[in-house]
Amino acid sequence: MPNCLVLNGHPLSPSFSGAAADRYAKTLETKGITVRRLELADMNVPEMTTRKPGGSEMAGDVLAFWEAMVWADHVVIVHPLWWGSMPAKLKALFDIGLQSGKAYRYQDGRPLPLGLLAGRSVRLIVTSDTPNWFMASFYRNAHFRTMTNQILKFIGLKPVRITHLSVMRGSTPAQRDKLLARTAADAAADAARMRAKPRVPLAA
Repeated sequence: MPNCLVLNGHPLSPSFSGAAADRYAKTLETKGITVRRLELADMNVPEMTTRKPGGSEMAGDVLAFWEAMVWADHVVIVHPLWWGSMPAKLKALFDIGLQSGKAYRYQDGRPLPLGLLAGRSVRLIVTSDTPNWFMASFYRNAHFRTMTNQILKFIGLKPVRITHLSVMRGSTPAQRDKLLARTAADAAADAARMRAKPRVPLAA
């Protein structure tokens, strides 16, 4: 059966991001998908790092993240929108764990790199206080486009499907239950796609 990494990218616990990650993961498990969970709040991610090919500085929780990315057929990243972007700790995990020579590789004569995690799909789940219409009309879905084109597709993950859970601020328990139900519905749809798609191995 397919493998799925569910990364709760909220640096604090408990959180609604954690609840969404839990609902997504449990829905997949009922569909026979093998799930591996990572909780950013519990991970040790160095604040300072250098960017270079190879894995000399990749160890501990960062190495576990990378190994889970390679293992997965489908990747789920859940995080809150803070200051128009992801939390700094999640960005640091990407900086260290998605290395040149491992997650992507530049080729002579080509401006864009080869994404070495090709063949894996991804679901981005973002919680925020910004209504969908405002996010699209005023911010032009800036964070979603950055995540899709400059991080996820850059390393070969596609298609990228996005779930925007809003508005969190002032939401009632009933409204949050509806957001979790939407998350579960997206998880069920993703599970069906996973079962129908053969695995593509890591690029050489």
